[in-house]
Amino acid sequence: MAHNAYQQRGGEDSVVDDEVALLRARGAEVSLFQLHNDDIATLGRVELVGRTLWSRPAAQSMADRCASFRPDVVHVHNSFPLMSPAIHWAAQAAGVPVVQTLHNFRLLCPQAMLLREGRVCEDCVGRLPWRGAVRGCYRGSRAQSAVLAGMLTLHRGLGTWQRRVNRFVALNDFCRAKFIEGGLPAARVVVKPNFVDLPAPDAGPREGMLFVGRLSPEK
Repeated sequence: MAHNAYQQRGGEDSVVDDEVALLRARGAEVSLFQLHNDDIATLGRVELVGRTLWSRPAAQSMADRCASFRPDVVHVHNSFPLMSPAIHWAAQAAGVPVVQTLHNFRLLCPQAMLLREGRVCEDCVGRLPWRGAVRGCYRGSRAQSAVLAGMLTLHRGLGTWQRRVNRFVALNDFCRAKFIEGGLPAARVVVKPNFVDLPAPDAGPREGMLFVGRLSPEK
């Protein structure tokens, strides 16, 4: 399991922890390869840009782990920015299949949420994401947005998503359809919702809807 943890802990981090715990509880042997965005503060700007595009250290770490742990599959959650999609190539070079969970729309949109100025924006879906760079969609910064757009363009050109991922996991049917619209191969995008591992309730039939998530504009 590979994951680049966020500075502000969020849903993706919880999903990784829960999936690792569930797999181990069911008898699977799991090795967690995790970097943390707190380490960004120790890097210079040029080095951070380089790692976002193609992280040689993370790729080497992935290669080493594949050689020592000999996994049946590498499951990637978030690779931005310190791991980069270079880890997909390292795993495939070691002969290990790669699964990528699509927690957000990062592969389609530099800002990852398909949201601009409080409204849905799909201008980069299925297209080169230069608009996101020009508009500074990521954190209001044209420079940071350009790096993200460059990463997406580079790995589309290299064929990372087409040739270095065996399965993509979307969280629901809507997201699956949107990623296929954006260019991912339909035959390799499956749906697996997130979960909460709780004991069965004693109550009777259920009604209504429960939303679990942080209260933020995009939600």
